[in-house]
Amino acid sequence: MTAPAPSEPRRRVLLVAPRFPFPSLSGGEKWTASLARGLARRHEVSLFSFAVPGAGAQQTALAMSLEGRELHKVYLSPRPETAGQGLPLLPAMYWSPEAAERLAEAAAETRAEVVHILFSEMACYAAALPPDLPVVYTEIDSSYLYPWKYYLRETAGLKGYLMLREFFRGRAYARRHYSRFAAATAITASDGRDIQPYLRSPLAAVTPNAVDPAEFAPAAPAARKDGEILFLGHYPHYPNEDAALRLARRIFPLVKAERPGASLVLAGSCPTEVVRGLAGADTAVPGTAPDIRPALWRAQVFAAPVRYGLGAKGKILEAFAAGLPVVASREAAAGIEGARHGVHLLAAGSDGEFAAAAVRLLGDPGLRERLAAAALELVKEKFSFASVVSSVSGVYARVLDGR
Repeated sequence: MTAPAPSEPRRRVLLVAPRFPFPSLSGGEKWTASLARGLARRHEVSLFSFAVPGAGAQQTALAMSLEGRELHKVYLSPRPETAGQGLPLLPAMYWSPEAAERLAEAAAETRAEVVHILFSEMACYAAALPPDLPVVYTEIDSSYLYPWKYYLRETAGLKGYLMLREFFRGRAYARRHYSRFAAATAITASDGRDIQPYLRSPLAAVTPNAVDPAEFAPAAPAARKDGEILFLGHYPHYPNEDAALRLARRIFPLVKAERPGASLVLAGSCPTEVVRGLAGADTAVPGTAPDIRPALWRAQVFAAPVRYGLGAKGKILEAFAAGLPVVASREAAAGIEGARHGVHLLAAGSDGEFAAAAVRLLGDPGLRERLAAAALELVKEKFSFASVVSSVSGVYARVLDGR
């Protein structure tokens, strides 16, 4: 591991995440894995998380291969079989007294100087730690504070208004647990504003979703397929399944009416049964691939009609980094701070507006080139993961040294 700069002490850090992020299938897992690896170049980093149901054996082997090499220690637990009582839906899926006890033991065994909790569903675990142990928190997606934006299948859209009890539970949960944090960061400034009323001090930093631009740059000029539209998603995450359905059933037929030669690729990981059922003559559902970059280098337009959840969508940043022009829902575009309609991407509202924007991009090479170039510069300037790691490390320094 690369040693930290002489002015930066090497800290003992315990990261806490709901899902083991290796291999990284979802955007949240990619963010967690990139943060862990980046911090491990500066600090002694251990990880506490839960195995993904059905992948325990594979992930245990991966955990063993990482321990003592990329990470100091890895604590991998099976996800609780019974839901925690009295908690919001998502935290209830991950809470168990046994896991809380194991987390406290992990903090003691690693002699952690700071514990860093990622994702709201793990915030309740701060209560299991000694009161004098500093806990930093990162808000990934604050949509649980809004009944109409919460991304769970059970709450998304109008269903959220029928579950107002969940809305009140989410806010009570934040009031109960967020005051424990010595410092907090958020993926976007908007997420930070949402959780600020529950924090005991001002938000420490915005630590955005990010990518390594060099990782997504093609070795040779991309050979793009005329008329190909791409969407990427981890489909068990409901906003991605919903976006794929909207794109394939409602938007893409409108595009085909104007561009008969257009094709659609729904790539990514773990397509659900309903997403697999979208495959057809002009719609491909290739299934989980170990590397999504070839799909980004082959498509002509990236479409992201995502409606639910907040925060910055990593899939859009990956498309930016790969030089692929983007049309996104206004909700998804708003999560990319600094991205402007007509400069870095096209933002659309209704299905008709979205289809018209996609048709416009498919038919205008100059516009595709201008948007892609500006978006790539935006990623390099604001969304490189190296700056995220530096910001987080700086938060640790302020918490531990008062700097």
